[in-house]
Amino acid sequence: MASTPRPSLREPTPSGSLPPPSLKSAVSRTSPAPAASAAAPPTLAKRLLFPHLPPAAPLPPLLDDPALDAELYDLLALALRAFVNPWWTRLTRYDRSFLPHLTVILTHVIRAVAARAKQADWAMLVYVTLPSLVNQHYLDYRTAHARRGTAYAAGGAASARALFHAQQAHIGVREDGTLDGVYVRAVLDGVLRAVLPPEDWEAETERAIVKEVVGMVVCRSVAPRITQGWFLWKLALDLMGPAVPVEAKDARAGKKEEEERKWFSVQVLIVLVLRAVNSLSRVGLAIMHAYKSLKHTVKLVNESPYGQRTRPPLTRKTTPDAEKADEKPEKAGPVASVLSQTTQSSSIHSVPSSYSASIPTVAPTGTSSTKAEPQPTNSDEDLAFPSLVLLGTMFSIGSRFAGTAAHTLLFMLSAFFGSFLDRFLPYILYTRVLSLPNLVNVVSIAKRALFPNGYPAQAPPDPTPEEQAVMRALLAQRIVDRIPPAVAPLLLGPPEQRLATADALLEPLSDSACNAHLFVLILDAVLLTLFPEMGVGGGESSAGGEGTSLPS
Repeated sequence: MASTPRPSLREPTPSGSLPPPSLKSAVSRTSPAPAASAAAPPTLAKRLLFPHLPPAAPLPPLLDDPALDAELYDLLALALRAFVNPWWTRLTRYDRSFLPHLTVILTHVIRAVAARAKQADWAMLVYVTLPSLVNQHYLDYRTAHARRGTAYAAGGAASARALFHAQQAHIGVREDGTLDGVYVRAVLDGVLRAVLPPEDWEAETERAIVKEVVGMVVCRSVAPRITQGWFLWKLALDLMGPAVPVEAKDARAGKKEEEERKWFSVQVLIVLVLRAVNSLSRVGLAIMHAYKSLKHTVKLVNESPYGQRTRPPLTRKTTPDAEKADEKPEKAGPVASVLSQTTQSSSIHSVPSSYSASIPTVAPTGTSSTKAEPQPTNSDEDLAFPSLVLLGTMFSIGSRFAGTAAHTLLFMLSAFFGSFLDRFLPYILYTRVLSLPNLVNVVSIAKRALFPNGYPAQAPPDPTPEEQAVMRALLAQRIVDRIPPAVAPLLLGPPEQRLATADALLEPLSDSACNAHLFVLILDAVLLTLFPEMGVGGGESSAGGEGTSLPS
């Protein structure tokens, strides 16, 4: 009897001879999912700021956008870990509720500032106040350098910094360019008083810590770096990007063109006609596209709510009743805050009257209100006017006849299209510059710059004077190369003077002590835009820092 051969282990077994897999075996064959992928590790913001939240719970909403909330929470967590956690853990290691309590105060401040920022007139700040301050900075810097070695400089003994400080005296900055810590704490104290509820305002310890954290970031990290001339030049070079190499003309194409010009024929004539027709068609298509884009832009600007701006109270129209009210002396109110006192400097009052009313000022204590004079035709509702004035000051256009004529033509066009520009410029600002993606990008860049590895970065060594000179010369050459050839004679003058004009453009931003004055004035302008009551008398304000209080 023949026996059936048994299947060997090396031979394939027929699929029909195997029993169907059971449910248990099928489940055992599937690889189990890793436990780590089920729950992601909590972020730094959740561990430090909200330790009571479950790991899978989202962070509390801060503003309207989740991406912006995440960036702000990360920046806040990094700042508290760097400036508060080191010394707080030395006092007590087991108290984990202090940072969350500070987070509650800071988030309330951020929400209050964001609510005020939505109602602020940023167009007036960007297009009127900031160009006015920069224009006055250029004028005062050049005046201070022109007065060196004269009788105006105390017999030639005063330096350019001393002369500039005398023209733009500010209690928040010293002559050497260092910021006054008491002034910064007083400003922060006024901000906290305006945004904090009474129960949080009474917590003096938490309020002092918040002031110290923000004050250290401003006085030690931001101001000393951003006021350096070489830092501004490096920032400008980074924004411009790498230099565009000049493409050399192909030698073969040049020879071919020369041969075509030398041997004129009917074929060459046909080619020239076709090239002319092609160029005309391109010009026509470009004009049609520009017309459609302009029509669409005008429609969007007219329908946008950003162009509906309100007239500032300082530029009110004079009426007989108002004149009678102005003639009556008013009782002087309490002393205004330190912000309003600093805007009384002579340099600010010397801003051209056409747009000087945009800078909030307060009459000093003990003086009666003066009669409000009517503003010129180019008042502060003309948003393009201060920028044109700044353009002429920076490039010294008034010293060249062709530039002066072109500059005057720009003023005439600005006056003619003034009503449209007053709607177009705010539309561009709010939709293209202050858009939500740009704000998220700015916060992310600030976070990486201040805390590159999760902690404050050590200040890199300043470039040597030779490196700074090379950086400045490179930026001047880059400016000359980037200006179109058709506009270069008007802005920079003749070819042999263009590099010198570009270098003179960078000169007023080379002194860190003078730039510190501009930094403080811009800080004051931003704060007065967000908190107008800080520049108006009549409210008591307790100043923080080193036991100093403002008079009430």
